[in-house]
Amino acid sequence: LGAVRLRPTVGRVGALMEMSKRPRSDYEIGDDATRAGLDPKSDGGGLLAEYIPCRTFQGSRPGYYFKLDAKGPGYYLDKRARSGRTSHAAAIGAVAADGAAASDAALMPPPKPRAPGPAVQLDPDELLARAEREAFGGDERLAEQNATLDEKGLRRMVLAFERRYAANQTARLKHADEPDKFVDSEVDLDEEIKRLGTLAGYPELYPEFCRLNAVPSILALLSHDNPDIACDALVLLNELTDADAVESSEEGGAALVASVKENSGYELIYECLERFGGEASPEDQAAVGNALGIVENCADIDVDAAADFCAAAPKLLKWLLKRIGSKKPTDNNKLAAAEVLAILVQTSEENKKRVGELGGIDALLRAVAPFKAKDPADEGEREVLENIFDALVASTMETDNKRAFVENEGLELMLMMMKSKRSCRTSAIKCVDYALTRCPAACERFVDILGLKTAFSVFMGKGFEKLRKSAGLEAVQEEEERAVSVVSSLFLHLTKGSERYNRLCAKFVEDEHAKCDRLAELWAKYSNRVKAVDARLETRTDDIELTPDDLYVERLGGGLYTLELLSLIFASVFATGHAGIRQRLLLQMELHAAGVGEDEAGADAERVIWSRLRSVRNILETHAENIGGADGEEERVRRRAHVVKLLVAIGGGRPEGEEEAKAAE
Repeated sequence: LGAVRLRPTVGRVGALMEMSKRPRSDYEIGDDATRAGLDPKSDGGGLLAEYIPCRTFQGSRPGYYFKLDAKGPGYYLDKRARSGRTSHAAAIGAVAADGAAASDAALMPPPKPRAPGPAVQLDPDELLARAEREAFGGDERLAEQNATLDEKGLRRMVLAFERRYAANQTARLKHADEPDKFVDSEVDLDEEIKRLGTLAGYPELYPEFCRLNAVPSILALLSHDNPDIACDALVLLNELTDADAVESSEEGGAALVASVKENSGYELIYECLERFGGEASPEDQAAVGNALGIVENCADIDVDAAADFCAAAPKLLKWLLKRIGSKKPTDNNKLAAAEVLAILVQTSEENKKRVGELGGIDALLRAVAPFKAKDPADEGEREVLENIFDALVASTMETDNKRAFVENEGLELMLMMMKSKRSCRTSAIKCVDYALTRCPAACERFVDILGLKTAFSVFMGKGFEKLRKSAGLEAVQEEEERAVSVVSSLFLHLTKGSERYNRLCAKFVEDEHAKCDRLAELWAKYSNRVKAVDARLETRTDDIELTPDDLYVERLGGGLYTLELLSLIFASVFATGHAGIRQRLLLQMELHAAGVGEDEAGADAERVIWSRLRSVRNILETHAENIGGADGEEERVRRRAHVVKLLVAIGGGRPEGEEEAKAAE
């Protein structure tokens, strides 16, 4: 009995319409007229009633207008055309004596006499308020809703809301088993909640709103017995935290999110997801969408909200994984769930671990598996797939999740997607790249399942022309860079001298060293990009002072990162000592350097190698100097030692040679 749903089209006015359908008794009419100070039985000689009930329009009545108002449908007294009881009586007499023509003249009130004394100078704000009241027909509430909101108006609005909420709680406690006796209070409360939506246009007032302690009351409505009230509270919170609403006041948005967190709002929002998660009706679906919107908005406003949300509501990630894995057709809520999941995982290391502990890697792989043999049906499904891949990629950055990815045959699934040449190929390559990074077990498994052929197919640029026409140059560049990263990870993590490592090196001998040619081509391409970035940085005209770290980051974004990986591959292949590979790489470097350098004339073979690979060596030295310790000091030392070995293999460790080169220059 307590959970009475308010139909969207039935409110206070609808309820009163139902009441107005029955004939009113003489007692009711007389009571209304008495309260208005009028004679209910007056005809021509007394005062006119303020309201004459009538279900349908029955033609014009002098001195009245027909409308649907608080008392129901009927004729309401035109107070603007009448001023006082005397004017009303005179109008009746004029109608009776002279007919319609006299009536029109009698209905016009005489001008009010001016008050003696000097003219009163009105305040501009008072003039504006009076103009607004007149513009909205004297309706003060309507004028207040359309007026500019300030702190004073906000306090009035919050006070009105608190009163309606308290009245509703009292009515529910007093008449718990009689919904008809508290339904009116819920209609009033519903109206006040919607009025608070005006605050979304004034985020600078959010701190005052929080100070007035209104947030706990709003959050309490999320567990209201009437689901419509809870839905309205979700709509309000979604509007208040929307990115467009808080864009002009970041402090206001931060204050609101902090207040929601302090008052257990995260737990209550998750409970709403459980409450309406069945999505059995359009209202429930809208409630779920608003709840997901609140989670996304909070994560955008506060960088720590993603971790805090999942800490306060540990089952949230499980709910999201279940929602994106459902067999229901793709709708707005599935799209929102996938997007929220990607945000929560990408912005929190704790959430990455939680996904693995919940078996989320397997759930994510199952969610993308259907697309190995088909393309998304529409743009919405395509966006859902991209968000799921983003969550999967972010999750595989965690070491334990990499192992789970391998154990759940994630590499096999990604290879199938890469071979299918569907729209998901780019995302699959990206996922493989993250899975192989700093994971020797994944690299070994990749070689064992014959992934080298597929990876080098992308490395060689097969299918790029078709991809460029369908997805653009950005997709081509991403696949190219991901393929380079995959090959680099294989060289870094496979044991040198092992069968798997030898199979990797043998790829550069196939097809008359075609992959050596491609390697040199890519190295020259990205080297030119980096040179262009260096030239731009040297000639920039702004006054911003960049530190060496800032310059390095700029160069990384301009192609240096991929150039470093290409240099690692180049040195690793050259270090095999295979005569054919070394000769082909030196030849390609000579071609891309536009001929033999002056310091190579008459030099021995070792000197030629040292000269032609100088640029590769410089990149590797820069890379070694900037290896960070994010993965621990032991990993940093290991990677640095690996790079030093490669430097020696391509002619490094000869300071006297470098001095000779500088002197020659």
